[in-house]
Amino acid sequence: MECLPGTLLKIIDLTDTLAYDIGSRLAGIHLNRVNGYGDLTQPHDLSPDPRIYFTRKFDEGFAECSNHLPRTLLDQCHRYYDDHINLLSSVDGPCMIHRDFRPGNVIINNGKLQGIIDWASGRSSFSEEDFCPLELKEWGERPTRIKSFLRGYESIRPIPDYSAIMPLLRLSRAFATIGFTVKHGTWANRHARLYQIHRQFLDGFF
Repeated sequence: MECLPGTLLKIIDLTDTLAYDIGSRLAGIHLNRVNGYGDLTQPHDLSPDPRIYFTRKFDEGFAECSNHLPRTLLDQCHRYYDDHINLLSSVDGPCMIHRDFRPGNVIINNGKLQGIIDWASGRSSFSEEDFCPLELKEWGERPTRIKSFLRGYESIRPIPDYSAIMPLLRLSRAFATIGFTVKHGTWANRHARLYQIHRQFLDGFF
């Protein structure tokens, strides 16, 4: 365990230079290629097919939401999943991903990147997953910042074409997040804002 000096990054402190450095750091993470998809703490369970582990996690979140969300919405979402899961057959992986790559997990000191924390969700997956926070606007909405982030990434490796699979990734993330808040009974209080963001996404998905 290493103690990193500095503070957690806030959007207000995100400069173009810092965004570039963070983008390049994410690309560096994705350079770590592995032998299969899944939980790296269980190497014997890694699969060469990205759909297997993705489906397992999707089903977990879906089950946690099954007694909470309207049945019609659940059925629509699962049909979308069934119709689009094969898009994952050509993803950019397997590689190390953070899976919660957002400002709150970045430490800066004197305006410079110090490190990335909270690897609890880290796994062997495909690089496109780490672009979800960007699409969710967790990195802000200023075009220059986003462009700098992507330029930094592209300075290390090509940016994956994630547009076609992003709706499926966001759908899975919404179920995982809502399911977590329902399971822990925090959807109406502590995590109400987070719950509403993903609930509104599901309600407006179709």
